[in-house]
Amino acid sequence: MISKKQILGNELMKEIITIRLLTLHQMLKQYEKGLLPGVNEEGATGKFDNKGAIFIPGGMIYQDVDEKFIRYEPHGTISASLFRKKIRNAMRDDNATLLYPDGIAPAINLDGGFFSRVARRIFTYKSAAYRRSKKIGSSTALDISSDDIIKSHCPTYMKPPYGARTRISTCVSVGLIEPSMFYAYNKTELNFSAKQAHRFVQEFDSVREQTLSKEGKLLFPPYIIVCHDTRYKSNSFTGLTRILGIGKFGEFATFSFESLNKKLTGELQRKKQSFDEEAAFAYINRTPILGILRIYEQTNPGKRLLKYHPHVISPGDDVELSLDRLSYRKSKGDDNG
Repeated sequence: MISKKQILGNELMKEIITIRLLTLHQMLKQYEKGLLPGVNEEGATGKFDNKGAIFIPGGMIYQDVDEKFIRYEPHGTISASLFRKKIRNAMRDDNATLLYPDGIAPAINLDGGFFSRVARRIFTYKSAAYRRSKKIGSSTALDISSDDIIKSHCPTYMKPPYGARTRISTCVSVGLIEPSMFYAYNKTELNFSAKQAHRFVQEFDSVREQTLSKEGKLLFPPYIIVCHDTRYKSNSFTGLTRILGIGKFGEFATFSFESLNKKLTGELQRKKQSFDEEAAFAYINRTPILGILRIYEQTNPGKRLLKYHPHVISPGDDVELSLDRLSYRKSKGDDNG
């Protein structure tokens, strides 16, 4: 299973967590006033992530929704600080941000229908290929829907109907899970010439290569990162962050800021996760708010096994943040927390 460091040890995730820490303080101010958004409402956002975001390795995407090649202004090798500034600027735009070894393409509108078909057909064909019975029987047994794929890459508290951001990010992540079949589908569906096929292979394979800053820091991982703007849980204070394409089918991770209530305390005790006061990102009524990374295990399409490994994130050791921990109080009549 993938490690905590493999997920967090890059400038992209560190910047996202830093941005969402600013959102945390914004949401806690709303909490004080009794104005925290409901668990299933959008709006758990701040100044730099008020539209959510999807970050995708650019080599996975051949064209945009209008069937045009992706164009971006190359920045070459840059410093970690400049890269993080570009990420912060990109989070102000709608649609997806594509990350390349030498540049960033923000606000790219992708064809959700295309990637839904990719995901559905790949796993429907795989299901058919592994059947040993000579009789087909019910053809519906072979049908795998995009909802089946999405369900397997979401925590159980994320319920359908799934939104566009959830849908497209999950379906694109299939390319990291099944790269050969993803390439084959693109080649056939888009009718690649030999030159186009060669170009796509080169760019797609480059997704797995490390992109380093001038200082030698890893800029972004070979995963898809989705910033939702819904809390989904009563003790969460910002939108959920999902990390996709980290291994086999059904393997993904989530990051959230959560207050230490009885349920979270019991979960950490069962999973033998300990922490000290330095792990708190903030406090609410003297209760610490922790950064929780959960890494979910492999499952089958349409299933979501409750097998995962939680990690309490250290602001200093894991994200390199030096915090002035703020404390907030709950307002009377606020039932959202």
